[in-house]
Amino acid sequence: MILLQAMKDHEYTLWIQESIKEYAEEKTKAGNFQKETSLEQAEKEFNQLLPDGLKSKEHYLFTLIDGENLEEVGTLWINVQEDGKEAFIYDIKIHESKRGRGHGKEALKSLDSYAREKEISKISLHVFGHNKVALSLYQNTGFEVTNVLMSKTL
Repeated sequence: MILLQAMKDHEYTLWIQESIKEYAEEKTKAGNFQKETSLEQAEKEFNQLLPDGLKSKEHYLFTLIDGENLEEVGTLWINVQEDGKEAFIYDIKIHESKRGRGHGKEALKSLDSYAREKEISKISLHVFGHNKVALSLYQNTGFEVTNVLMSKTL
C-alpha cells in the first residue's frame, strides 16, 4: 500500500528542481522543445501552473510513502478541476532505486481511493509516446487512450 502524504516545503524544493529538468529533457526528446531553450520553457510552464508553489490553487503534491516500511518511494502531482469532478495527473514518479516493485501500480490505486473520497469521478493524464513503461502501467491500471498525437521527423 502506498500512502499519499502532502509534500513538505523542503521536499517541494528538491522535487521542482529535478522535475523541471526532467520535463525539459522529455519535451526535447519528444520534439516539442529545442534543447537550447528547453529548461527556460519548462520553468515557464511550471511557474504558470504552480505560481504559489505548494499553495497553488487546485494543485496537490504528494510524497509517495511505502506503507510497509514508511520509506519514500516517489512523488505525485495532480490538479483537481474547479468543479471537483476530474483530476489530472501532471506528474507521477517512482524513484529509480524503487522501480520494478509495483509501487507505481499501488500509487495509482491509492490515488483512485483518494479520488473516490473526494467524489472525483475521472482521472486523466498525458504520457509521452516514447515512455513505453509508463504506457504499459497506465493501460494495466485501467486508463484508456482518448487521443493520439503523432509526428514524423523528416
